[in-house]
Amino acid sequence: MIMRFARICGLVLLTMTLVGSGFVFAASADTDGPIEKRPEGFDTPELSRSRFLGWVRRDLSRRIPGEETLIKQYLDEWEFQFETLTINNRIFAINIDVDNRYPYDITLLDLDCDGIYETKVEEKPGQQPVDMPIPECVFRVSSESAR
Repeated sequence: MIMRFARICGLVLLTMTLVGSGFVFAASADTDGPIEKRPEGFDTPELSRSRFLGWVRRDLSRRIPGEETLIKQYLDEWEFQFETLTINNRIFAINIDVDNRYPYDITLLDLDCDGIYETKVEEKPGQQPVDMPIPECVFRVSSESAR
């Protein structure tokens, strides 16, 4: 429970630095960098074959009042832990832990809310942390559903 709380707190701190950001996610030009783009998308964990561990709501953006981000944690069929981040019923990020230690090793991002996770951020020890803004498309969904 303490480990899960520490992971969530770390994620919240990382995401809090991105609050209200609307700028475009910039890909690194070098191939050894932590950011990789693939138009066809990256493989994601299968939710239907994963065990649900729990959830928490957090206020990660000032653009929507209240605790708008739903973070759900899972254990996949190979015993890797991952979590999904959702705003307005749109999963926009998946954090994957492959070494069973904090922090999460891989983040998959769906920057245009089309269900394809075309951006992968894999931070290695000693690398500069990558700014990962909340995609603009999750906020557009909110304004459309208010009609």
